[in-house]
This record gives sequence, C-alpha cells and structure tokens, in this order.
Amino acid sequence: MIKKWWDLSTCTTCSARDYLKINVFIALTVMIALSGCAKIDDPSADNDEADKHPDQEIWGGKIEVTDNGVLKSVVQAGYMQYFEQERLTLLDSGVVVDFYNSKGEHSSVLTSRQAKIDERIDIFVALGNVVVTSDSGEILKTERLYWDKELKRIKSDTLAILLTELDSLRGYDFESDENLTDWILKNPTGQTMRRQE
Repeated sequence: MIKKWWDLSTCTTCSARDYLKINVFIALTVMIALSGCAKIDDPSADNDEADKHPDQEIWGGKIEVTDNGVLKSVVQAGYMQYFEQERLTLLDSGVVVDFYNSKGEHSSVLTSRQAKIDERIDIFVALGNVVVTSDSGEILKTERLYWDKELKRIKSDTLAILLTELDSLRGYDFESDENLTDWILKNPTGQTMRRQE
C-alpha cells in the first residue's frame, strides 16, 4: 500500500488541532493556487487599454495657434497629453494662455488649473480657478470657461465674477469677446458706476 502525503489517518502523534491546522493550510494553498489561474473581469475597466494612454506627452509644453500666419494665442502648461484618435489635448499643472488680436498684438491672458482642447469642434475649455485678465484691466473669474476660436467668443456656464473700471459684478451665463469689452452677464448682482440710459 502506498501512503499519500495528505492521508493523515495513520499518523499516531497528530491531535485533532493538528488535523485542523493541516486542513486549513491545504485549503488555503489550493485557493491561492486556483486564484492565480482565474480571470477576473472588471466591468468598470475599459477593454481597450490603448485608448487610455496618450499618443504624446509633453512636460513644460507650449503651443502657438496662428491664423494665416497671424499669432492668435500661445498655450502653455506644466503637463500636456495628446490623444490623436480623439483629436483631444489635455492640459494640467498650471495653464497659461496669451491671446492676441487680429493684428497680432497681445490682448489678454487666461490662467487655470487645467484645460482641454477639442480639435473636432474647435473648442478650448479652461477648468478650475479660471482667471482672464485683459490688457485694458478687465478681470473675469470663474470655474469653467469655453473659448470658441471660430466665433472669437468666450463663455462661462458657471458663476462668473467680472471686475472692470466701472463694475464689480457676479452672475451666470457670461459671454464676451476675447478682450472682455463686449460682454453679457445674466442675473448680475453687485455694483456698477455706469449711468442709466
């Protein structure tokens, strides 16, 4: 008769407690061995891992946007990611955008924590502590700001604070030209020194 290593019936020095320890050890060993072979599906995980990684990464990057050779904006960020298939650029770690008028002269600067550029619809979205300061002194503060390059307009769908030489206003649905000179602010509250016409 061949004795098997797991057959402890012939052990004369083993107590019931020893049998329990050995059985628990064997059960744990089998479970660990089998768990290494099992495939666990995570429903929240995307099957296409390649889409999660950028095609290009830049630290301390700078992008110059021109139109027919005229400088329109200069975008800088601490970290940039580009996703070619989506035609999407994600900016992080401090974003600074300098805007230029049709003559190529500096007109305003935008700062934010993050931003994204969607080339498919030609929209730039600044996110988190967004501040736009025009060269003429107007200041806009908000948490989210959209810049439509084609329309040359900026918009915010969150609370916006506008500070000008004559105004200190808060409101929603802000819209303006890039220079903050022709603006609309819905449901404004605050102070203005403008005269009623």
